[in-house]
Amino acid sequence: MTPSVVRHEKRRRWAVVAAVAAVLVSAPSVVAALAPAGAATDPEKLRALVLDSAGKPYQGYAESTGSLAVPELPNLAAVTALFSMRTPMRAWYAGPDRYRVDILGTAGEHDVYRLPDGEYTWDYGDNTLTELIGDPGLRLPRAGDLLPPELARRILRAAQGDRVSALPGRNVAGVAASGLRLVPGDPDTTIGEVDVWADPVTGVAVRVELTARGQYAPLLVTEFQQLEQTTPVVEAPRPVLGSGFTVTSAPDVADTLGALGEVPLPSSLAGRPLVSSTFGGVQGAALYGRGLAALAVIAVPRTVANAARDAAGKAGAVQVRLATGSVVQLSITPLSLGIVQASVSRRSFLLAGTVTQGVLMSVAEELTRLRRSGP
Repeated sequence: MTPSVVRHEKRRRWAVVAAVAAVLVSAPSVVAALAPAGAATDPEKLRALVLDSAGKPYQGYAESTGSLAVPELPNLAAVTALFSMRTPMRAWYAGPDRYRVDILGTAGEHDVYRLPDGEYTWDYGDNTLTELIGDPGLRLPRAGDLLPPELARRILRAAQGDRVSALPGRNVAGVAASGLRLVPGDPDTTIGEVDVWADPVTGVAVRVELTARGQYAPLLVTEFQQLEQTTPVVEAPRPVLGSGFTVTSAPDVADTLGALGEVPLPSSLAGRPLVSSTFGGVQGAALYGRGLAALAVIAVPRTVANAARDAAGKAGAVQVRLATGSVVQLSITPLSLGIVQASVSRRSFLLAGTVTQGVLMSVAEELTRLRRSGP
């Protein structure tokens, strides 16, 4: 056999090896591509199934990826990170009052346990188990809220009157899921559409995409990578030798931001009705508007407002002088943020919501004209 023939045979053998390796490496993606997708279904029926899925158990691994460049506002670094980076989560959900969510990160793991008798957190970095006493009227968002079933229910519940249409099905984590697209009807919302894929039998959502108005790529995507729709065993965590154990009150918005409970807020702002007057049990925090065009207003101490203003300024916020105060406004599509300082009442307010800048400015102007009543 001549040297050229030998070289040809070696190249052929290596080509075969390379081809086999390529097939082995791509096999999972090929299988996923060939897996059956869910059939298109009546979107109204699918919406009803998703809304009724709170009692359906599941366990699996999910990832949420956000692309909002939200500045780190005072005491809210953990919240802003949820919407600006990748969040890996492992969940065991037996029901609304019995579940566990592990947040997996490079800095360690943080677990949340919800049981009928209370709630616990376990921080691997601090090696500390904490029992949370009480149930706050309003807590800040956390990673578990971005699990596909939870996020889908929250959005569809908030926008029950908005139009939905069918989407082509897709296979997600082995589920032949059917899809729907929700398009908000309120012209003042900055959310363009929300796409949800769910199991057409159980209604358990497996993927959610949220896209801002005027954009094509979703700014928040959360989906399962692995999923079993079986009932997990969720028990209270037990302290291990050498770990710490603490008991504390469940934190709420007032604890985190120092909301001023004595500040009364009006029954409407910028024509948007007051939906919750004691937001989280705090009189100085309120929610205005319904559906996906809602705006939170929180009266905060001046120190908190100053720190928020500085953080927003570093992110490119613009300060606008008003007749009776000022507002620092920042738009991070689809989120609108504002820090209002009123010269009449000498109050400060944080504004945050999925509303247009026009709505936010109108709210700011009305807040600066409020008369001071109380300390």
